[in-house]
Amino acid sequence: MKNETIFTWIAGAVLLAFAILFFCYDLGKFPILQWDEARYVNNSVEIMRNGHWLDFRMDGQIDTWNFKPPLVLWLQVFSMKLWGATEWGVRFPTALAGIGIVLLLFWFGVRVLRSPLAGLVSGLFFLASGGFIGPHMGRTADLDAVQTFFITLYSLVFIRYLLEGGNARRYFALLGTLVVLSFLCKGMPGLLILPYLFIISLLHGNYKKVFPVREVYVFAAMAVLMCAGYYVLRDWSDPGYWQLVKKSEFNRFSGKGVEWHVQPPLFYVENFIASKRYYPLLYLLPFTLAGFAFIRQQPLRRMFLYCWIIVAGYLTFISIPPVKLEWYDAPLYPFFALIFGIAVSEGASRIAERLKMQAIVPIALALTLAICGSSYRRIWEKIHYAPEKMSDFEWEGVFVRQLQEAHPDWLDYVILKQVKHPEHLDQAKFYQKTFEYRFSAPVTVESDLQKIHAGQKILVSQPALSDSIRTRFPASTVDFETAYGKLWSIR
Repeated sequence: MKNETIFTWIAGAVLLAFAILFFCYDLGKFPILQWDEARYVNNSVEIMRNGHWLDFRMDGQIDTWNFKPPLVLWLQVFSMKLWGATEWGVRFPTALAGIGIVLLLFWFGVRVLRSPLAGLVSGLFFLASGGFIGPHMGRTADLDAVQTFFITLYSLVFIRYLLEGGNARRYFALLGTLVVLSFLCKGMPGLLILPYLFIISLLHGNYKKVFPVREVYVFAAMAVLMCAGYYVLRDWSDPGYWQLVKKSEFNRFSGKGVEWHVQPPLFYVENFIASKRYYPLLYLLPFTLAGFAFIRQQPLRRMFLYCWIIVAGYLTFISIPPVKLEWYDAPLYPFFALIFGIAVSEGASRIAERLKMQAIVPIALALTLAICGSSYRRIWEKIHYAPEKMSDFEWEGVFVRQLQEAHPDWLDYVILKQVKHPEHLDQAKFYQKTFEYRFSAPVTVESDLQKIHAGQKILVSQPALSDSIRTRFPASTVDFETAYGKLWSIR
């Protein structure tokens, strides 16, 4: 017992250290990324500046682009008040959610499955999820990582209740709260795992613990009312909001939304391989089905089956609508990790028995490293910040950071960027607003070269724009220059 306790503490500490490394290393060095992250962080900064916590704003006006509930934005505001209005500040809740998922998997292995080794291996497999540890999920200020944390938590709490029983009022009060929190992160996607938990509740006599229990219906009704209440409150605060939400959500099922979001049915499976989101682990996932033959402990067998039901059901569901975006697969990765964690830990136990050895832990870790090694290397390369990896569409953010590091007192300039759509200025506007908040700096953002005049300092990252400045203002000089932009003094 003492040795097992020591192993649990050491395993937990090692897993925590790796999780912090993978989710936090160089996190604040990457500039804000275009599209969703840039929009969300603008909303968060404006909440912090103007106090509009419910009907969040963009450039002082109610945002008609972001219809999502506000919980993650609120967390970003609190984080910026703690860490500062920086890239690290807005991304910290995301990193914390990723670390939290790793610890949840370990906790579940230790406390519920009574297998610290399964918890350790599950956490290690989650850290090999290239699709999660990267842009739009575990390392940017988007909504999906925090929502995935709450989805994973309420799923594991429910499964623990099915496996162990307990105080129904306490469990379902907690479950109702977690479901609402998941909804408040991003809306309806936070509820999409619930049908598969319903299926699980029909197996192994679980229905006796669920359907006759009055608290199930009481707290389910309360959760529904709270989720619906948010929409009512938001529509009351911003009339027409509900119509925009319906249009946005239904378009995802009808395919009438943005045409380049329409993808073939096997989009997610192909993406696991082509975009290295779960490569090469996806190829090995079917082999874990052999676990049904050698997993002996009842809780592990049941959990293994439950994870497969969730994975198969959710993946099928998100593959049906025409509109598909790569980050919709976020909730799958913790359950992939549990499948591998249970299969590898139990497989190592069977191998050790055959070899008449006691080295279960070394065998399990050797199998894990053999399977995950290439994924770890790829993720480690991805999380190292290198400006040359950035898209030229995000060079303004790269250059702003380089200029600030070289000349922190140069804060009176115009960020000039020619765009086709106003949303393409969102990254630049984040730096404009945070510099104004942090330094009272008069940084501005402009997209029209015709509005530039002599006496201004102009930050430009588009080479064609620099050529235009040189032609229109031939006496202008460059005060600071890197491969990612120039700071012009217009004369």
